[in-house]
Amino acid sequence: MDRSSNLLNSGQYRKSLQFLDSAYQQMEQKTPLDLWERYNFLSRIYLNYDIDLERSKRYLDSMFWVLENRRQIYQKEYANTKFLEGDWYKAKKQFSDAFASYFEGREFGLKNLNNCLISSLTYQLGMFRYGQMQFAESIPYFKKAILENQDCWDGDMAVQKLYFPQMYRNTLALAYEKTGKLDSASLHYRHGLQFLTEAEKKYPGEQNFIRLAKGVFMGNLGGVLAKLGQYDEAESLLLKSIAINSRPNFDTQDALTAKIKLADLYIARNQLDEAQQLMNELELSLSKSELKNRSYTQTLIRWNEVQSSYFEQAGAPEKAYPYLKAYFHLKDSIDTVDDELRAVDMETFYENAAQQYQFSIINRDNQIKNIYLGATIGFTLLLVVFLGFVGKWLSRSKKINKEISQQNIELQDTLGALEQSQAENTKIMYMVAHDLRNPISSMVMMADILLADEQITGENRVLLEHIKTSCNNSINLVSEMMQSNKNTASLTKEAVELDRLLSYCVELLQHKAHEKYQKLILHTIPVTAYISREKLWRVISNLIANAIKFSPRGKSIYINLLKKSDKAIFSIKDEGIGIPDSIKDKVFEWYTDGKRTGTDGEKPFGMGLAISKQIVSAHGGTIWFETENDSGTTFFVEIPINPKIQKN
Repeated sequence: MDRSSNLLNSGQYRKSLQFLDSAYQQMEQKTPLDLWERYNFLSRIYLNYDIDLERSKRYLDSMFWVLENRRQIYQKEYANTKFLEGDWYKAKKQFSDAFASYFEGREFGLKNLNNCLISSLTYQLGMFRYGQMQFAESIPYFKKAILENQDCWDGDMAVQKLYFPQMYRNTLALAYEKTGKLDSASLHYRHGLQFLTEAEKKYPGEQNFIRLAKGVFMGNLGGVLAKLGQYDEAESLLLKSIAINSRPNFDTQDALTAKIKLADLYIARNQLDEAQQLMNELELSLSKSELKNRSYTQTLIRWNEVQSSYFEQAGAPEKAYPYLKAYFHLKDSIDTVDDELRAVDMETFYENAAQQYQFSIINRDNQIKNIYLGATIGFTLLLVVFLGFVGKWLSRSKKINKEISQQNIELQDTLGALEQSQAENTKIMYMVAHDLRNPISSMVMMADILLADEQITGENRVLLEHIKTSCNNSINLVSEMMQSNKNTASLTKEAVELDRLLSYCVELLQHKAHEKYQKLILHTIPVTAYISREKLWRVISNLIANAIKFSPRGKSIYINLLKKSDKAIFSIKDEGIGIPDSIKDKVFEWYTDGKRTGTDGEKPFGMGLAISKQIVSAHGGTIWFETENDSGTTFFVEIPINPKIQKN
C-alpha cells in the first residue's frame, strides 16, 4: 500500500495500479482487512484522481460487504468507510445523504474508538469546511484533530503518530495562509518542520516519507515567506523543496507547486531568465501528466497566472493576455463547480442528520414500546374479564374488592404508558416540523436569486419580496414550535469566545437592521465561557432580532458584553416602543398572549423569549429586562464563566 501510494504521489498513476494488482495476486491468504485496504485505495482513486464515481461506488460497496457482521472487529475501518461514503455523496452533490453518513460514522467512532482514531474523522469534517473555502471555520477542527491525536501511543501506531499529525499541521497552516494570517501560517509550518525533525529519530524506517513531508512543508513555508517579502530565505526553502520532491517516487505534484512559487518569486525580484526557465520546465511536466484531475487543473491555473505576470513584467502585455484569459477561464470553471458546495450550510445539514438519526432511534424505541404496550393492554383486558367474572360471584368478598382496586391502579399505569407514547408521537411531529425548514429555506434562496435580477421590477418584485418575508416568518415559527418542548437541561458545552460569538450574531443580523435603516453598535471585551455555542447563539440572535423588530426605522441598537467577577453579562438596548406594564409579567411565558406586532408590522410568534429563558436557565444564568414606554427596552443575560478557561 505504501509503495502504491508513493507511485501515485509521484505522478505514476498507472504503475501505482499495476503494482497494487500484482502485489495482491501474489498474496495466498487474504484477510478481510487486506481486501478492505485494497478496495479503500481503489475507491479513493476513482473518487479523487481518475474520476469515475460509479467505479468508486462499486469499490465502496465492496468495503461495506467485507465489513458486514464485522463492524465491531474492524471499528476504525467501519467509521472510515462511512466517511468515505459521505465523500462520495458529496461528490454527487447529495449533501443531505453525505452528512447523514458523516454523522453516523462519527457517532460510531465516538462510541467505539479512542481520541487517537477519532482524530482522522474530526480532520475530515474540517476538510469539508476547507473545501467550501470557509478556511477560518475549518481551523478549530484541525486544532481539535491535533489534540485528539496526542492520545496515540507508540508501536504499531506509527502511521497515527507520524503521518496524520504532520498532515493535520500542514493543513492547519494552509488554512491560516488562506485567511491571510501569514505570520500564523509561518509559525505552524515551522512547528511542522520541527515535528518532522524530531520524528526522524523516532521512526528510522520512515526516512523517505519524512524527507518527502519536510519538502512539502519547506515549499509551503517558502511560499508564505515570499508573500512576506523575505525573499532570500523563501528562495532557499523552495529550492530545497524542489530538490527533495522532484526525485522519482517522491511528491512530484508538490514539486510543481514549489516551482510555480519560486517562479513567482523570481518575477517579483525581476530575475526573468530564471523565472522563464522554471516555467518552461513546468510546461513540459504538465504536458506529460497522466491525470487531468482537479490538482492538475489548479496547477495549470497558477501556471497561466504566473506566465501572465512574467510577460507583464517583461513589458509584453500582448503576450500576457492569452495566459490571463486562460487563467480566468479555468478559474471560472473551477468556481462554477465549487459554488454549490460553498452554498451548503454544514451546520444545518449536520443538525438535520443528527435529527434524522435521533428520529430513527425514537421510531425503533416506539416500535418496541408499542409491542410491550399491546401485550400489556391484552393482558390487562384478560385480567379485567377474569376479575369481572370473579367479582360477579364474590362481590361480597372484601379480599376480592382489594384485588380489583389494585387492578384499577395498574390500569391507571397502563393509561400513563399510553400517554407517554402519545408524548413520543408528539416529539416525532416536532421532528417532522423541523424538516419543513429545508424546503422553506430553499424558497427564500430562490426568491433572493430572482430579486438579484434588476430586470424584475414593479408588482413582480413586490410579490417576490412578500414571498421572501412570508417564508422567513414561516421559518421562525417552525423553529420556535420545535423548541417549545425541547429539553435544554442536558447541554453539550465547550469553550467559546463570547466576543466572537456576539460579533458573528451581529454580522448575520446586519441585513435585517439595514432593511429598517437601523444601526447595530457592538462593544465587547475578550471573554471565554464554557457554554453550548448553538443554544446561546439562539438566545443572542433572538434578542437582537426582537430589538430590530420593535425599534422604529433609523434607530440604533446597542449590544454590549461585560465581565463581572466570574460571570459574563450581555445587554441588548434598543430605542423602541418599550414593553407596557400590562404584559411585563407575560413576556417569558410559553404561547403568551402578551405579544405585539413589530414597528413595520412584523408578525409575532410569542415563544422566542420563553425559549431564551429556558436556555439561559439551563446554563445556570438569569435573563431580565428594563423598559420604559416609548423609550426603549434593555434585555440582560448573565451566565457563569468557568474560571479555568478565562482569558487573562
